Amino acid sequence: MTAAEAKVAAIRRFAVELIQAGNSFDDAESRALRLGGREDFHYVSAYNDPSVIAGQASIGFELGRQLEGPLTVVCGVGGGGLASGLGLWAATRSDVRIVGVESAASTALSASIQAGRQISVTIGPTLADGLAGNIEPGSVTIDLVGRYVHDLVTVSEDEISSAIRYLALERGVVAEGAGAVSVAAVLAGRVGDTAQTVAVVSGRNISPAKLGGILASGCRHP
Repeated sequence: MTAAEAKVAAIRRFAVELIQAGNSFDDAESRALRLGGREDFHYVSAYNDPSVIAGQASIGFELGRQLEGPLTVVCGVGGGGLASGLGLWAATRSDVRIVGVESAASTALSASIQAGRQISVTIGPTLADGLAGNIEPGSVTIDLVGRYVHDLVTVSEDEISSAIRYLALERGVVAEGAGAVSVAAVLAGRVGDTAQTVAVVSGRNISPAKLGGILASGCRHP
């Protein structure tokens, strides 16, 4: 099981039946797709769904009401739903640049874009568990991200850890690995110098033990 314990615990607090399947996101998605084919289930993809992508695009319109351009918006990329939504919004603006950030341990979307079709890659362990995994064959995000997102970059596990520490200690923001990859890319200099940069921090489901370990790992003792 690769799902974060904090996320599983949060789901269990609701009046739902939680079904855990396999040992990876790919296993869980495959089971969910099979269940979605039954009459008593409706599967909603976290990324390969036009309504989900449209909802995530609303972040761009919120930013547009608060900030004038030019603007660079940086977001995490797993299946590519958020990046697709932001990219579609940016297509309505001539002064907005979108940068997507993958964990170096999970680069299924960028590999598929490069190949021109969905391909599967080896997924390694990563703090950004919310972004880890391969993507559904035929996902609309391959074309949308390839067409509308200006740059795709990767960050290492050390860079993700540093971003989690930075957000917690310097900004007072608790973020899980998937939420911190955007800041990791900015801190690592992968985004480039721009007048205004917005890093979308999406996700705070990190266990106290994991967060404490990451914070402690950054301490320097004489």
